[in-house]
Amino acid sequence: MRAYLRNARVQEVMARPLTPRMQALLDEGVVEDHGFWVLRRAATENAPRIRPGLQDATGYECFANKLHVSDFVGSFEEEPWARRLRLKDQVGYGLRLARELQRVLPADGRFVIILGCSNACTLRFHLERPGEHWLTDDLEGYRRDALLELSNREDLREWVVLPS
Repeated sequence: MRAYLRNARVQEVMARPLTPRMQALLDEGVVEDHGFWVLRRAATENAPRIRPGLQDATGYECFANKLHVSDFVGSFEEEPWARRLRLKDQVGYGLRLARELQRVLPADGRFVIILGCSNACTLRFHLERPGEHWLTDDLEGYRRDALLELSNREDLREWVVLPS
């Protein structure tokens, strides 16, 4: 994924302003419920499923906080599925969304943000918990997906050349 990001020149896409859909998602923010951190809209949609004592908190957060990046590109008047985005554009928007998500997540918690790309780009996040992991340590071992895992405190400039 590192090599892809450096070669794909995704910085042009990252330099674009947030789309209205991305801004709306970020403006809603994240909420904590029973020790789970989820996007506010996921909390509303999945509220009956959140139960204290759920054994796989990391898995639940990754499930609830999974976003298809292309769904958040464009204006509210555009239908996301009618648009065909190149994968490198999806990655650029995904990194842009990840960078803004870093600012929305509570600073006192350590979160993991995962950008995954196969034929589409997804973004998910979870609170970092001792002994719980969503991905294996060897990200290069994933055959079908290119994956990027970063924390809410990590500087994205080490991954791509960001616009100034």
